[in-house]
Amino acid sequence: MDIDSTLKRSTKPSQRKKLIFGTLLISIALIIWLIYSWLAPTTLAANQLQIATVTQADFVIKIRGFGRLKSKYQRYLTNTDSAMVEAIHVYPGTRVNKDTVILTLVNPLQAQRLSVARLELARQKASANEQIINQKSQLLERQASLTILKSELESAQLRAQAESKLIEQGIVSSLDYKRSLLTVKQLEQRVDIEKQRLVQLADMHHQRSKIQQELLSQFELNYQVQQQAFDDLQVTAGIDGMLQELNVELGQNLTPGTRLAIVGSDTALKAELSVQQSDAEKIALNMPARVNTFSTGNSGEVIATVTRIDPIVSDGRVMIELDLTGSLPANARPDLSIEGYVISHVIPNALTVNLPTKVQADTDATLFKLNPTTHLAHPTQIEFGTLSDNKIQLLSGAKVGEQLIISDLSKWQHLATIKIEQESL
Repeated sequence: MDIDSTLKRSTKPSQRKKLIFGTLLISIALIIWLIYSWLAPTTLAANQLQIATVTQADFVIKIRGFGRLKSKYQRYLTNTDSAMVEAIHVYPGTRVNKDTVILTLVNPLQAQRLSVARLELARQKASANEQIINQKSQLLERQASLTILKSELESAQLRAQAESKLIEQGIVSSLDYKRSLLTVKQLEQRVDIEKQRLVQLADMHHQRSKIQQELLSQFELNYQVQQQAFDDLQVTAGIDGMLQELNVELGQNLTPGTRLAIVGSDTALKAELSVQQSDAEKIALNMPARVNTFSTGNSGEVIATVTRIDPIVSDGRVMIELDLTGSLPANARPDLSIEGYVISHVIPNALTVNLPTKVQADTDATLFKLNPTTHLAHPTQIEFGTLSDNKIQLLSGAKVGEQLIISDLSKWQHLATIKIEQESL
């Protein structure tokens, strides 16, 4: 009997069984590990997430924009005639008052026109004075003639009265008495005619005086225009404020209507904000607003009111004009860059949370709601409402005090649970 062959045949089945049993154990262990890994929640570190708490309060809806402060009152300085810039007295950035001379212009023809206008006005005044003297002389002559006629009439009336008594005594003939009465009647008519002539003469003088006065007014107006044009060669600010622009150079020849400079008020200011066109539709006149000038001494916020909404849309934005009703900070000046917002309305007792990543207003989204006790987070469908700044309104899906993960967890939304690992102390 071959003992070695028998032993070899008996050991082979035993080794095969051991190998199969070991493989089975390893497979079972692997399956158990996979099942445990699948059932165990995914763990994320809390310090890598943004977690926000749902709050309830009056939700102020703000429409933000950016822009600049502008002068509430501006004056564009132009020239009315050809001229040359002779001197520049003030440069941009200088505070001025209404009488400050900014430019001196020169125009020799204007000085000549002013002299001619002054001479014509003086000649017309002399002519008017001469006419007044002549009229007074004519009136005096006419009044003297009337006085003589009245005297002759009184004498004739006295004669007729005396003859009326003597005719009865036969001292005066009837013919002489009738002649005296005729003389009285003729003198009375002459007096009436002379009075009418005096009235007509006075009326004629009045009409001539009106014509003369109108002519004189025209000459005076022409002189004033020429004088004003000459005075305008000294270009003054016209209002209190700051010289904002100077558009000419020394020695420059100017045509009529050239824009010389711009002066704007530096204490009376307004704000111009540029907002999105979609937001501008929610803004109305007289809405309250705030403007931030970024003053270092204080918050720099100024109370304001919407006074104008520009109807023109430029690059998808609309300009909103604000009247600054609050006290201006020390750094407020024209053309200062600012930010601001308009308070369109307030939602009372609204549920709000910090704006989650990739969430927009008036949409639904799935966020993970965190249980602070178990440190487990479950996906929850949330309905969002109005957005303002970095806050958004919650319409449904969460309550006051609940915590929501506002980080982007879109790649984990297929999971039923996420474990949030807190930092160890």
